[in-house]
Amino acid sequence: MPDYWLTMLDEDNFRYTVERGIYGLPEGAGDEAKLIKPGDRLVVYIMKKGCRELCQSFTAVLEVAGEWQRSKKPTWPDEVREGRVKYPWVVNVKVLIMGKVEFAKIKEKLQGLLGIGDLDPSRLRLYALYYAKRPLPPGVGELVEAELRKSAAAEMRTHDKLVDILVEVGRWLGFRAVKEYRIDNFRVDVAFFKPPRTTPFAVAEVHVGGDVYKDLAALKHAYDRYGSKLVYVLAKDEEQVAKLLNEALQGAFHEIREHIAVVKAEELHELHETLKLAGVKGLLKQLEVAKPADF
Repeated sequence: MPDYWLTMLDEDNFRYTVERGIYGLPEGAGDEAKLIKPGDRLVVYIMKKGCRELCQSFTAVLEVAGEWQRSKKPTWPDEVREGRVKYPWVVNVKVLIMGKVEFAKIKEKLQGLLGIGDLDPSRLRLYALYYAKRPLPPGVGELVEAELRKSAAAEMRTHDKLVDILVEVGRWLGFRAVKEYRIDNFRVDVAFFKPPRTTPFAVAEVHVGGDVYKDLAALKHAYDRYGSKLVYVLAKDEEQVAKLLNEALQGAFHEIREHIAVVKAEELHELHETLKLAGVKGLLKQLEVAKPADF
C-alpha cells in the first residue's frame, strides 16, 4: 500500500508542478526524500499566502513516479524570481486526481481521523502534519483523494452540461458548433462557425475549475490566429474568478480585454431557456437567424 504525504505549496509552484510533472523539496529535507518512495502519494494543500483561486484548499493527489535527483539550477517560479535553488531534491510525479476541496468542508472529518479538537491551518495544526516528516495517519490521504474525486466528477458534469448548452444555443442562433476544437497546440471548449467563413467566428471556454490563465491563453490564441470573438463562461467561485480575470485582462492579456464577453452560468441558462420559447423560435426563423431544422 502506498503511503500518503502532505505537501504544502503556493499556487504558482503547484501549477508549475502539475504542468511539468516534477516536485521538489528544500535542502534540509534530504532525509525525508529518502522516505518518500516511488508509488507513494503526495496530498497537495495550497497555502493562503499569495494564493488567487485555490486558497486553503486541497487540490491534487500526485503519485511519485521515479527516484529523487539533485537539481543544480533554479526551476520553480519563486526560485527563478530569487535567482537561487531552493528545492534541490526533485522527483518526477504524475497527477492521479485534481480538483478543489476547501479545508473547511472536510475539517470535521479530518479532526475525527486525527483525533484533534481544533484542526486550524492558521494555528499551524495542519503545518505540524507537514513538518512531522512522516506519512499521514491512516485514512487521511484516502479521505482527501475520495473528496477530490467527488469534486472533480461534479465539476466535469457541470462543465459538460454547460458546453452542451453552448452548442445548442449556438445551433439555434445559426452557427455550426464544434466541441473541443483544436487550434494548433491549444483547445477551446466550443468553436462556432458561420459560412462562408471557414475559421471560427467565435470560441468559448467554460470555467468550472482549473487555471484561468490557461483558459485565457487558449482564447487569446484564437483571437490572434483568426480574430475570433471570445466568450468565457464562469460557473464556480464567480466573484473570486472575476477578480482574477480582471487582473489578467488588465495585465498579461490586455490585448483581448475589449474582445471578450464574460457570461455567468446562470445567464447562459436564462438565454437557453429564452431561446426555447415558441415566440422566440418563430422570430429567429423569420429573421433568418436560424433555419427551421436548427430547432
